[in-house]
Amino acid sequence: MNRKYGRILVVDLKDQSSKPMEIDAEVLKKFVGGSGLAAYLYGNFAKGNVPSLSPASPFIIMTGPMTGTPVMLSGRHGVAGRSPLTGFWGEASVGGHWGRELRRTGYDGLVLVEQSAKPVTLSLMNEKLDFQEASHLWGKDCFETDSLLKKEWGEKAQICSIGPAGEKMVRFAGVFTDGPHARVAARCGLGALMGSKKVKAIVVQGSEEIPVENMNSLRENVKELMPSFTGKLKGMSTFGTPGLVVPCEAIGDLPIKNWSQGKWTEGAKKISGQELNEKYLKKQFFCASCPVGCGRTVGGTIDPSLEETGGPEYETLGMLGSNCLIDDLPSIMRLNELTNRLGLDTIETGAVVAFSMDLLANGLIGSKELGSLSLNWGNAAGAEGLIRMIAGREGFGDLLAEGLQVTAEKLGGMAPEYAIQANNMALPAHDPRAYASIALGYATSNRGPCHTAGFTHIFERATIFPEVGIDRVMDRFQSEGKGEMVMKAQNIMNLWENLALCKFSIFGGLQLQHIGRWLKDICGWDLSIKDLVEVGERSFTAKRMLNVGWGMSRKNDTLPLRVITHRVSDGGAGNHLPPFNIMLADYYEKRGWTKEGIPTEDTLKRLNL
Repeated sequence: MNRKYGRILVVDLKDQSSKPMEIDAEVLKKFVGGSGLAAYLYGNFAKGNVPSLSPASPFIIMTGPMTGTPVMLSGRHGVAGRSPLTGFWGEASVGGHWGRELRRTGYDGLVLVEQSAKPVTLSLMNEKLDFQEASHLWGKDCFETDSLLKKEWGEKAQICSIGPAGEKMVRFAGVFTDGPHARVAARCGLGALMGSKKVKAIVVQGSEEIPVENMNSLRENVKELMPSFTGKLKGMSTFGTPGLVVPCEAIGDLPIKNWSQGKWTEGAKKISGQELNEKYLKKQFFCASCPVGCGRTVGGTIDPSLEETGGPEYETLGMLGSNCLIDDLPSIMRLNELTNRLGLDTIETGAVVAFSMDLLANGLIGSKELGSLSLNWGNAAGAEGLIRMIAGREGFGDLLAEGLQVTAEKLGGMAPEYAIQANNMALPAHDPRAYASIALGYATSNRGPCHTAGFTHIFERATIFPEVGIDRVMDRFQSEGKGEMVMKAQNIMNLWENLALCKFSIFGGLQLQHIGRWLKDICGWDLSIKDLVEVGERSFTAKRMLNVGWGMSRKNDTLPLRVITHRVSDGGAGNHLPPFNIMLADYYEKRGWTKEGIPTEDTLKRLNL
């Protein structure tokens, strides 16, 4: 095989040109791929303090060395750049089939620089990039865009696109693939960054062989772990992430009524994965290279003639369901389809809707902001109207499109009390009062509050990772040892992002020893367990240093008061409040950072940064 891993295409949107770029082998070993390599590339393409929506702000799409290979759960890629929502580092990963197809074109990533003068679609067919005028697609939703481009390029082409929300630079717009199945790189508002560059869609199709140095050995090494995957992930295959709704409600982990309520047992049952399977499930959705199929496929609700569309995940059921007290599953399915069509992050959208319901209930907004829109708790029709206002930046929706913190500060008074966010980004659907480590993980995640940036709560529930010293399941309410555990977990999850592997693979028994063998087969690298952990730590720290350059410090490592000072004693978390500041101080010490949250010179030197 001639091609080696690490070939990137740099696209200049201003003059409609492109050129390939080979990443140095030593750089690849330091960062591996994915979001870690994206952070490295960002520093090479953005000079100085570049605003997120400036033409000089690069938009980066990266796969990993395992994307599209026989490795299970490797059908992933990610997008990255400076977040339009937070102003800090932004990254979002996604499954589906687009990433594998990109690698088949002969490239492992794209870097989009500058800005197109008018709407364009990029088409990359076996190393040949073309620009097509896309004014006829501007304004179309994500499903329509995919359908029209499939008619032009054929069913085998894979398309990522933005919806009207991304075009209007709503700061929590996502980047969507797989048409009506709606796989989405949702968080951080990177769809707004793509929209600022006037790129409506990127079409990829290729027939190139994905580089693997020893395919026979890789297949044998992968086969060894397959029984563990299919056995341990059976529950995820059967119910998908919606199966988490009922157990999460039982332990106080489910967000309810804008994070103000601890118990909602009957409501949780009505929107559960079991209810979804029994009444609405059409079939499973499988990402590339995945034997699990945790995706749910349901029928269309906005367009009933649509036979298949992606069903709501746990996060959507939590944020657009329980957090808004909407307990009607078909209504949540409709809201999910609507946000996917319009190109919005369902987590942020659900948070904004619940925030608005709370504002209305407390007399802070009314007919002046909402007109005739009814937005009382549980009102799905009102939620739909508000979502359309946000995506179209109409009236009060124009302000909400800027994010929770911005809206709350503009309204003033008590409004910030109801904005459950950190650095303008909403908390996802896991409650820090249910798992102490989540509080620390949310506050220190480089991309803003994120349950998968450290995935720490799994180590407080049932999972261990002995290779890095997480050799026992920790008490979910304790503070002792959580600083070190969160640090280790974040390092592991950053490595997974760089490999572009689904993190559910950890539940299937995947360990670092397997990763090392697979990377040897794919790239010819000899990386020890220590080396792999250091790749994760280096990537995490590189992103932190970008954030420090944009003004991040201890003042930003915080959480909304509602989830660290308000008890919800009626739920499964009881009266627990996370001992946040104790954990944060321990965490800084373990990371080798100053008390202000800045990596020390010794730490940077140790990590070769």
